[in-house]
Amino acid sequence: MRKTVRLTGAVAVIALAVAATGCGGDDDGNGTQSQPFTLQFAAVDGSNVVHCGDTMGGFGTSGTDSVEVSDFRLYVSNLRFDTTGGSSVSAKLDDNPFQYNDQNGSVALIDFTSTAAGACTGGVTYAEGTARTNTVITGTVAAKDIRGVRFDVGIPQRLMKTIIANHTAEDAPSPLAEMHWSWGFAYRFLVMNFVVADGSNAPGEGYVHVGSNDCGGDGAKALTDRDACGKPNAPAVAFTSFDPAKNVVAVDVRELLARLDFQVTPQDAPPVPGVECHSSSQQPDCATIFTNLGINQQTGAATAALNHVFKVR
Repeated sequence: MRKTVRLTGAVAVIALAVAATGCGGDDDGNGTQSQPFTLQFAAVDGSNVVHCGDTMGGFGTSGTDSVEVSDFRLYVSNLRFDTTGGSSVSAKLDDNPFQYNDQNGSVALIDFTSTAAGACTGGVTYAEGTARTNTVITGTVAAKDIRGVRFDVGIPQRLMKTIIANHTAEDAPSPLAEMHWSWGFAYRFLVMNFVVADGSNAPGEGYVHVGSNDCGGDGAKALTDRDACGKPNAPAVAFTSFDPAKNVVAVDVRELLARLDFQVTPQDAPPVPGVECHSSSQQPDCATIFTNLGINQQTGAATAALNHVFKVR
């Protein structure tokens, strides 16, 4: 039996645990030993974990639309920790199938959804979820007395350019062998595909795809004629007051979808229930979604203080 969940708050939680190594490990040149960290991610609705197959209600202008997630993934990069001493220290990610490092940058993939149940089995027309899931980022950081955390939702531009130049979409190293937007448009940084139903149970679909645009290229591969996309569109997250022992970071899907009318208009057809944003200024939903994420749609610049989707809990 499908569980119905009333969405009232945050929809994804990142729990941060930082433990001292005791002895050994690298240091920062000032005697600070590296210590391991784990960022634990979980999709939730308030205090309830949201699984494939759960339905969340109360969306849209009238509050009568419901959402069931089919695919929910995002890339995390430029991860840093703030210390009580006022410094910001870059984290070093472990190498594993969900985390990739090279001289041009590091990135981790968080994938909340499998293909095992509910709409995650293919509930939308353009289903693209994967069977594997990953809800943690692990690594080390040469810092102590951590008081804050900050990161970008995206792939570093130099890394993206290098991967696209030297690989096909299919043979790119994991986790960069997914969430590409055809090589001509580079990568998506955040993907949430979902089933929509309105108050009369009329079906619809939602696609939120946030990624860089104005990436140039030769028509087949982006970034062949420039070092970075003109509009990065990588949401920024920064919490200057964050206690790893007490706080978590929430990704609030209600804020992501806030102020949308949940109506899309197919070509030569009347409106139907749904949400559509592929990072295009031509799609009305993108303006609202970008504002919710703190992205200036005209420039692609991101401001963490304007990002209402990511919160401390």
